[in-house]
Amino acid sequence: MVKRDEREREMLDFLGINEIEELFEDVPDQIRTDLEMPEGLSERKVMSKVKKKLKKNKDPDKVTSFLGAGIYEHFIPAAVNEIIGQSEFYTSYTPYQAEISQGLLQALFEYQSLIAELTGLGAVNTSMYDKPTALAEAILMSARVKRKGNKFLIPENTHWENDAVINNYLRGKDIEIEKVDFNEEGRIDKEDLKAKMDDDVLGFYVSTPNVFGVLEEDVDAFKDIKEDNDCVLVAGTNPLVLSLMRPPGEWGADIVVGDSQPLGIPKGYGGPSVGIFACNEKNIRKMPGRIIGETEDSDGKRAYCMTLQTREQHIRRERATSNICTNQSLMALASAAYMFLQGGKGLEELAKENYKKAHETAKRINELEGFEAPYFESESFNEFTVKTPEDSKSLLKGCKKKDIIPGVPLDKKDKFSSLPNTLLTAVTETKTEEELNEFVETLEEVTE
Repeated sequence: MVKRDEREREMLDFLGINEIEELFEDVPDQIRTDLEMPEGLSERKVMSKVKKKLKKNKDPDKVTSFLGAGIYEHFIPAAVNEIIGQSEFYTSYTPYQAEISQGLLQALFEYQSLIAELTGLGAVNTSMYDKPTALAEAILMSARVKRKGNKFLIPENTHWENDAVINNYLRGKDIEIEKVDFNEEGRIDKEDLKAKMDDDVLGFYVSTPNVFGVLEEDVDAFKDIKEDNDCVLVAGTNPLVLSLMRPPGEWGADIVVGDSQPLGIPKGYGGPSVGIFACNEKNIRKMPGRIIGETEDSDGKRAYCMTLQTREQHIRRERATSNICTNQSLMALASAAYMFLQGGKGLEELAKENYKKAHETAKRINELEGFEAPYFESESFNEFTVKTPEDSKSLLKGCKKKDIIPGVPLDKKDKFSSLPNTLLTAVTETKTEEELNEFVETLEEVTE
């Protein structure tokens, strides 16, 4: 029998490392901790020591957070959790047996229908992991749609997590990513986009709002660029803002990606969520994931089933579009329940409240000495950029002493190092007037 130490040594040698600790080198030093646990402690004593350590964490209910950048704090009606907590939904894995899964299948069908209405496209799957995986899958689908070329254009004003996931997805694929600049307004540089168009371009991505919270203007121009170059237009969006804007399907998007997290899904630790993926109906068979459809049973009554499942488990591998299709059903159900509870008018009013609060807060910050808000003077939704009078790290430290997290420091991200002392601040309907007053006052105090 091979001893444990020998097995560990064999695995370490295979990985090319000397010690197990090297596996954790990517974890930042400031959040690594030595539990200092003596050997032989009972479970009760271990739990007691761990709980003592955990008390150093900030309770999210006791701090005021203005973090956004893809995960947003919204009020979720108690009825959403009540619905998804029903055992028939909460414990089911995937509805392979349609005859006993009608409730879940109908709920997922309704989710698809609601997202189709928001995006303006006729086919919606259920679903991707999150927005980054949805975008990566959209790039692969673009290659299936166009069948010619090996280049896809991504604007620099996209989220850093999108970049990381795309790079992983495209390993071993004959698809090259080329970046497109953003202009002084924080929007995609249309002239740079046009200049980088050639016969090798499969498609291009436009997000509105983008990572800065900025909304694109003259979106119909993207349709013209797409048609002039016979390529695929992939649009990214926040589903909440679509209750106020023209759906991307109306201005030429062939594929729409996004994240349903703003629609009834808590922040968690950044997940789980639901990646939105919609496309025009003519390309439905090139779409990844699965689609729930409406049909009739043997008695002629309305029924639901999994209509299309283009993943490896269901069809021949060479014909599969993707193997992505985890069970995000519960989160999709949460979003469907949230949208039904809000109603069309409710979503519109909620989006207007988010828009108004974010703009009013930016205006107040802009009045403080040394601040610019928004830094990009463009129309935005839900979040905005803030140019601070001092290093963003110092500002964050001062605000945290007041139990306020003012936003995400963009200048700490390598791709936005050209934006020194810049925060990305999100304001949603959850922020009270008292909290907003305290936020603005704290910004003034810590920079005096």
